[in-house]
Amino acid sequence: MSLHRISPLLLAAVFACDAEPDDAESTELPVTAPTPASPTPHKLAPAQTPPAPLAGPIMPGARAAFTRTLELIDRQYVDREISEDALYTGAIEGVLARLIQLEGHPVNALLAPADLDELLSGTAGAIVGVGVNIGLREGVLTVIHAIPDSPAALAGLLPGDRILAIDGVSVKGRELGEIVGQIRGKAGTEVDLFVQRETEEWHQSLKRASVAIQNVESLVLDDGLGYLRLRGFAETTPKELDAALEKLQTAGMKALVLDLRDCPGGMFDAGIAVTGRFLGDGQAIVSLVDRDQIRTTRAAAGNGRWHDLPLAVLIGPGTASGAEILADALHAHKRATLIGQPTLGKGTVESIHELGNGWALKLSSARFLGASGEALQGRGVRPHLAITSPANDQPGSLERSLASDDAVAAARTWLEGQVH
Repeated sequence: MSLHRISPLLLAAVFACDAEPDDAESTELPVTAPTPASPTPHKLAPAQTPPAPLAGPIMPGARAAFTRTLELIDRQYVDREISEDALYTGAIEGVLARLIQLEGHPVNALLAPADLDELLSGTAGAIVGVGVNIGLREGVLTVIHAIPDSPAALAGLLPGDRILAIDGVSVKGRELGEIVGQIRGKAGTEVDLFVQRETEEWHQSLKRASVAIQNVESLVLDDGLGYLRLRGFAETTPKELDAALEKLQTAGMKALVLDLRDCPGGMFDAGIAVTGRFLGDGQAIVSLVDRDQIRTTRAAAGNGRWHDLPLAVLIGPGTASGAEILADALHAHKRATLIGQPTLGKGTVESIHELGNGWALKLSSARFLGASGEALQGRGVRPHLAITSPANDQPGSLERSLASDDAVAAARTWLEGQVH
C-alpha cells in the first residue's frame, strides 16, 4: 500500500499502553487508508454514541479572549523572544486536549515530523534501527527482546542486558523517547552502546539497518496447545499470523492461546483481516459511526482460515483499539473464552491530516461499536474469567515468562478440556 502524502489516513491505535513501553524501539502508530465497509449505512440513535469529554469549564467569548491573550503576551510577557510559532503550536495542542483523550494515551494529537515519520514507517512493519526492544526496569534501560536477524541479535545482545550509555552519553535520568531517538538513525550509520551483563561491561558498536518489526511471537506449549502473542497490527501482521499458525499446526497444534494483553492495536484494515481469520463467512466484526451518526459495518468475507480452531484469548488494560475489536468479535460470536482483565476501552479510530509543513494532526474521525453492537469507548471488553497477571514483557525467554503466568495456566486448563 502506498502511503505517499495520503490524507486523511485511518488508524485505530494508541501508543504502547504501559507507562514504560516494552516495545520502545519498535513502537509505532500504524495507519491504513480508508476502505469501504458494508453497502447499507443507517443512522444510530444519538444516545448510543457518547459525547466527547471536555476538560474543565468553558469560557464564554473565548475567541476574543484568545486574541487578547496574544496581545498581552506580546506587550507584557517578561521574555521578549518567545516566537509566534511557539505560541500557536501550544494553542493547537491545547485545542486537541479538549477533544477525546485517554489518560496516558494521546488519542487526538499534534504530530511533529519525526512522530509522523515513525508512524508511517511502522505501517510497513519495519523501522531503521538496531532491532532491540527496550524498557526501563527499576530505572535501568534494559533489553527486553532482540529481534531475530537484527544487528542487535547478530551481535549477541540478550534479554536482561542493561544499556548504560549511547555514543558515550549516559542514559540515566533521560526520557525513553529521547533514548529511542538516539538509537534510531540512518541506515548504514553506527551507534555505540555501552552494555552491562551481570559483572561484565563492554562497548558494542552496531550498524543501523532496516529491521522488520516482529508483531507475532509463537511457541508450542504441550499436549497439542499453541501460544501466540500479538504485539500490533501492521501491514505484515496477517501474513506473520498465518506463518506462525502454520508452523504451530505442523507441530501438532489443536488449540491456541491468543495473547492480546499488550497489543495497542494498529492498522485498522490489518486488524479486520486478522479478526476475519478466526470467524465464519458474514459474521460481523465492527461498525464505525461517524459524526453524522452514519454507521458502516465490516464483516468476515468467507470462512476464515482458522475459523474452527479452539481459542482462549488473554486480555488486559494494555489491550486497546484494534485488539479490542478482535477480542470483542471472538466473544460476540462465541469463538473464544476471554481470560484476564478488562481492556482499555478506547473505542475510536483516527485520521491523519497533514498540515503542509511536515507536521500532522491525528484526529478522531469515528467511534466503533463491537460485533455485539455495543460501544467499547470507556467500557472495554470484559473477560469471562478474571485473572490478574503480571506484565509479560519482563526480560528472559518467552517460555520462562509463561511458566509462571496464571492467565496462561488458566487458558491451558480450559483448552485441554476442549481438545481431549
